[in-house]
Amino acid sequence: MNIFKILTFTLLLNSVLYSITINELITNGLDKSSIIHKNRLDTKLIEAKKKESIANRFGEIDMVGSYTHYNLPRTLAPIVPSSLSPNSSIETTQDLFTTAIQYAIPLFTGGALEQQIAIDQLSKTMAQRKSKLSREELIYNIRSLYLSGLSLQDLISSQNSYIKALESLKDTISKGLLFGKKAKIDLIKAENSIEESKGRLAQIESSLKMIKSTLIATTHIDHIDYLEPISVDINQNITPSKKEDLNSLDRFKLQDLEIDKGNKIISKIKSSKKPQVALNSYVGYNYDIDNSLNKERLWQIGLNLKWNIFDFDKTSAKIEQAKIARLQAIVQKEATTEGFKKLLANATNKIETALANYNTNISTINLLKESQNIEEARYSAGVSTLNDLLLAKAKTKLAKSRLIESQYNYQNGIYYLEYLLEKGEKR
Repeated sequence: MNIFKILTFTLLLNSVLYSITINELITNGLDKSSIIHKNRLDTKLIEAKKKESIANRFGEIDMVGSYTHYNLPRTLAPIVPSSLSPNSSIETTQDLFTTAIQYAIPLFTGGALEQQIAIDQLSKTMAQRKSKLSREELIYNIRSLYLSGLSLQDLISSQNSYIKALESLKDTISKGLLFGKKAKIDLIKAENSIEESKGRLAQIESSLKMIKSTLIATTHIDHIDYLEPISVDINQNITPSKKEDLNSLDRFKLQDLEIDKGNKIISKIKSSKKPQVALNSYVGYNYDIDNSLNKERLWQIGLNLKWNIFDFDKTSAKIEQAKIARLQAIVQKEATTEGFKKLLANATNKIETALANYNTNISTINLLKESQNIEEARYSAGVSTLNDLLLAKAKTKLAKSRLIESQYNYQNGIYYLEYLLEKGEKR
């Protein structure tokens, strides 16, 4: 008896040690998903581009240098009237070496730099919202697979119980056969039912193995032995809201950002037709390396103006492309809205259907259990055939399977609705 208790405790301990919960799979999946990781990198890349756009507003400071050998001597500095006086000397060299620092900054770009910064900020926000939607999708996929696995686990348990019941019936028939109370054909029928049930069990186990393999690939977990059951609370009064504020969802905010980004791009392109003003400054030295490194200090500062007058309608073509892209974003939002409303209605209908099936199966299974008990009594009394009893047991088994299926279909519908409404990660 003590050995039995030790074995039972060991089995229970192993079950606890090797079971995994749905939250553990979700956490591992989010941490190790390559898609989520790529989304993070996309956000960082856009942030780096934004920093570059901001830095462009402050121009550039460059250190420059050059060395040139001339066939005729050159002056170290431009000749000015004061250097032409009889008492002045002019430094010349055939080997001219220069070093300098120059600074260039755009003073006016027609708003192009500001628009680019705004575009980068919109792109960053879009990347963040896409990342959130990807996380919601991954969470739902893991939950859906997990529920499928739980359903198969429960079906395996139910199938094993059914096989044990058939084996018990077989033993009863075998004993009855010894005393001439049961026919040989009944024993054959019972054995045939057991084999068919074992074949069905193997199919369910194979399906569960496939689900686990998919979960392992999706969540990057090392191994899955047993899926920890979850509590499925059937809410008979559930009324999924059909008047959700769609504009508050990230998938629709994403469309609005795309439209806004299109407007910014149009403004940026238009700014290229405005005057472009830049400040350029330079300070440095020219060296005569032939004569003890004599040098002359030079500096200059100036404004440059560039104004595109005519580019053969190239800018107009770019503006037209940007406007079309913006219209595409508007149409895409309309299409997304239409498709989403259908998905939302479908999700609601699935929940309601699963709830109705669950209630039906609950009522049916109670009646079938009563019918099965009656058939068992009738068969034991010899007033009904084994076929009647096996049919009653099969109907009860089928009702249990449908009950399990409807229960998890209901929960899957809840998870899908949460995914659509972007509440999966908050759950």
